[in-house]
Amino acid sequence: MKPRLLLTGATGYIGKHLYDYLKDDFEIYAMSKYPSEDSAQDIHWITGDMFSLNDCIDAMQHVDFGVYFLDPTKRSNKLNDATFQDINAISADNFARAAEATNLKAIIYVTGTTDDEETINIMKSYKTPVQITTTPVKRKGIVAQTQNSKTNDVRSIQRTLMPTSWTVERVSQHYFAWLSDMAFDFVEVKSHAGRYDIYAMKKHILSLEKDDDKSDENRIVYNIIGGVLHHAHQESRARMEFRRLKNTDTLIIALHDYEPTLPWLVYMLTQAPIHHLTMKIFDVEMRIERFQEEKEKGIERKYTK
Repeated sequence: MKPRLLLTGATGYIGKHLYDYLKDDFEIYAMSKYPSEDSAQDIHWITGDMFSLNDCIDAMQHVDFGVYFLDPTKRSNKLNDATFQDINAISADNFARAAEATNLKAIIYVTGTTDDEETINIMKSYKTPVQITTTPVKRKGIVAQTQNSKTNDVRSIQRTLMPTSWTVERVSQHYFAWLSDMAFDFVEVKSHAGRYDIYAMKKHILSLEKDDDKSDENRIVYNIIGGVLHHAHQESRARMEFRRLKNTDTLIIALHDYEPTLPWLVYMLTQAPIHHLTMKIFDVEMRIERFQEEKEKGIERKYTK
């Protein structure tokens, strides 16, 4: 019986060549948001998304090994407001977390991007052994802003540095309090028992509720469950997460699978840039909080990004 292997990026140019190279020695599994469209190859297709930790865990229940490399050109969401570095960081963190949770025997990482060092550090912060290819497969870390997708969904990812003494939960709570204060009387955020209701000019625009089952010490997840700017439906997986890369002060804040109710062009011209600007300002807020913390500890340094 062949050992079972999860191959990422199986439909891309690199993935297809890896498949041809590995298929005689391994039983190949792959994960896709739309597996029925990718079923031409002799692969066990699993419905799932690399940006979902639960999907990664479900996929790895079937395999012994995992090959990780990220193909940034493949379809993900209709709109991506993110860099390759941040997309890769979340994907690598999910992959390594899932590998540890399912007792995977090893992760094989295919080198060849400018972010190899961070990717390897992320994966090695978990327990699963990481084997690194000695021959790099060069690929550019370029992410298309708009991609093919069956729905008008959005992914937005930004990173910052959080104060060392803060927990991720504290950062998330600070974000919603800051959002209300930062926008003066324009935005109001009401909170109760892990739920945040956001109002703009007295109109209820979004509701987010903490998902305790998916949250942990390094990751707080809020499901988007209501508001006039959220397209609510039974299959919605819209969520916002605050994630600390393990053993670092790097914080990644991500909006996943969000489907706006505004017409697409209107969203692109209004809500999307407002959200992007808000996250950039919050990056400054976090760095100032970090600077103040260091100053209180007697650490003197100039405040720079």
